[in-house]
Amino acid sequence: MAKPKGFIIDKGLSPIDGKPYVAILTIKSTNRKTGDMAQVFIMRDDINPVEAINMGEDYSICGNCPHRKDSNGKRSCYVNVGQGPNSVWKAYKRGSYKLLWTDSEVADVLKGRKIRWGAYGDPAIIDPKIVSYFNTLAIGHTGYTHQWREAWAQVFNGVFQASCDGFNDYMIASDHGWKCFVVVSKNATPNYAKQCPATVTNSKAQCITCSLCDGAKRDVYVNAHGSGAKYVVAA
Repeated sequence: MAKPKGFIIDKGLSPIDGKPYVAILTIKSTNRKTGDMAQVFIMRDDINPVEAINMGEDYSICGNCPHRKDSNGKRSCYVNVGQGPNSVWKAYKRGSYKLLWTDSEVADVLKGRKIRWGAYGDPAIIDPKIVSYFNTLAIGHTGYTHQWREAWAQVFNGVFQASCDGFNDYMIASDHGWKCFVVVSKNATPNYAKQCPATVTNSKAQCITCSLCDGAKRDVYVNAHGSGAKYVVAA
């Protein structure tokens, strides 16, 4: 019997707006930047992620993220939702993923693995007990949240990086004790954070070999990239 390609690790109502979400962990990844990390996708349980964006219903899983699609149709998020997230959601609806329940199953899946919390969606909406438990079994993780201003997200201070957009966000989040991951404009070179090693020209670094973005080490910045980069003007 073939091993599952992923598992349902959490389902519930979003603390953002009370609408249903599902969190799915996929085991293998061919993502060049991250390397072969286990990837967690957070999506609306009831709406295809492409449709959710077009309807504004991605608010449930992205909250106040400024990279969401705006009223003018501009969307600066680097995630191509029509690819990975859409495929995962369709597989979920086909019944391809089972609930991950037993301790032995979780330990087996995560043995020697690192987790990328939030391949799509904001991981701060996931039950913090699940995040903590999975992180104790994995050998490392990365995670980012735009919900760092919210009271209910403070439990993830020291676990996820605060996703910041420019220097003002960085200053506010830093003052509240968060380690930051700052998105800046395409050619900016801020001196208050370290450039993401995987984005340095000719670098062979990957998230799987880097340990900076675990919410506890240091501030990191990345230049806006992807199809929405032209909409990012923060220095």
